[in-house]
Amino acid sequence: MESQTIQNQITCIYASGSKFSDQVQAFLESADKATLKIDICKTMPSDTQWHDIAERLNISLKMLIDTQKLKLFDQTSDFDEESLVKILANHPEALKGAIVMEGERISHILRYTQLLEFYNVDSAGLTKTMHSEEPVTQRQTGDERFL
Repeated sequence: MESQTIQNQITCIYASGSKFSDQVQAFLESADKATLKIDICKTMPSDTQWHDIAERLNISLKMLIDTQKLKLFDQTSDFDEESLVKILANHPEALKGAIVMEGERISHILRYTQLLEFYNVDSAGLTKTMHSEEPVTQRQTGDERFL
């Protein structure tokens, strides 16, 4: 993965086959920025890459797995990190959300709108003026009546 990334390119790791992944793919395809999409149902990162991702996110791999999609998990399940990598390799559809990287930035997203953080989108493209214009706090029409 690291060798494939370039500066200012967004790398997104996801599992296809869900509404969420469809939304992520559509957003990435429509955005005007270089992207590398890694569908783990087709191309699985190596064990080392999974460990690196978890370390960079400062979480356990268990946080990346949707345990409700797997029957082998219950409230008392306690797998080590190596076992969790194997679970992801054998059940890629259990990846919860997506992992998005750009340079040194990395984020585990659970809503596709969180991708906006990587595109420098500010208030849906609306112009901010509060810092340069005082807010209007007086009556704007003649027929306003306030109690």
